[in-house]
Amino acid sequence: MSKKRITIPVFIPHIGCPHCCVFCNQWRVTGSSSQPNMPAVAAVIEKYLSAVSTSVEKVELAFFGGSFTGIEPELQERYLSWIQPYIEKGEISSIRVSTRPDYITGASLALLKKYHVETVELGVQSFDDEVLEASGRGHSSDDSVKAVKLIKESGFRSGIQLLPGLPKDTPQKSVRTAEITVSLKPDDVRIYPAVVLKDTALETLFSSGDYTPMTIEETVELCSVMYGMFYENGINIIRMGLHPMDFTEGDNPVVAGPYHPAIGFMIKSRYRRRALETLFKDWRSEHSDSRPVSLLLPGKNREEFIGMNRENIFYLKEKFFLTDIVCKYTDNSEPSIQ
Repeated sequence: MSKKRITIPVFIPHIGCPHCCVFCNQWRVTGSSSQPNMPAVAAVIEKYLSAVSTSVEKVELAFFGGSFTGIEPELQERYLSWIQPYIEKGEISSIRVSTRPDYITGASLALLKKYHVETVELGVQSFDDEVLEASGRGHSSDDSVKAVKLIKESGFRSGIQLLPGLPKDTPQKSVRTAEITVSLKPDDVRIYPAVVLKDTALETLFSSGDYTPMTIEETVELCSVMYGMFYENGINIIRMGLHPMDFTEGDNPVVAGPYHPAIGFMIKSRYRRRALETLFKDWRSEHSDSRPVSLLLPGKNREEFIGMNRENIFYLKEKFFLTDIVCKYTDNSEPSIQ
């Protein structure tokens, strides 16, 4: 299926941020440790634009990695000015930046508005102050709430990035963070389950036994609940889990934690399985036999309902004592049993 929207990523690792959070090693995640110059940015843009198909309706450029509004205003303007010719020609529709909640002011937003920035994403991570302090964030949950509200009041699209599983976090705190996120009604959300990367304070905590990351199973279960809260409230979930990393031999930056290149699919699939469990519970209340059943699945999301290696189907067969489940696909938006 062709993409309707694409995002051109430009990484500016750690510019504008004096903090070093326990989980942070941005050059490992982004694959970039140097600041971009104009020729490098132009090369990235041209590479993406040359591959844009006619089905693409919107092209967005995103400055990722650093705390954009923490950069000196002159440097912000320099970066933003490089993109303006593409916007004037209609080749790029808008700009997205990511930053910290405590680096949002009326003045910083006014500058972004001047250069056609449409979306401002905040690295909120958690709405629990104990988690924020233990993670070295340097801002409070109240800072995040105020920043989101100011962004929305200023006419920008808003995004919130969350990191469940940080030090002092619990499933209950993460769900509460999701509840607060829903109440703020951001346009976009990203869920990045915390992993331990090399050369971070979190690696030191892990090595000393003072921090235990979530397992894959714990992550999938928790994040599927958070995903469901956002999905059911019409909030766009842009991404779940770190981008797949291209490891060279002997250079895997992940020390421990729930890193998996398909973690996003696994989370969605667990959410779909929960819906199927409810469906089968209702069906089982009226049927006591173990005969094969036909499961009608929405064709659009059928892979998520079936699960990786058909794990959801095997799970349902075992839980509800069925000899077989035959999957069929429909245009309906909800699953049903024949």
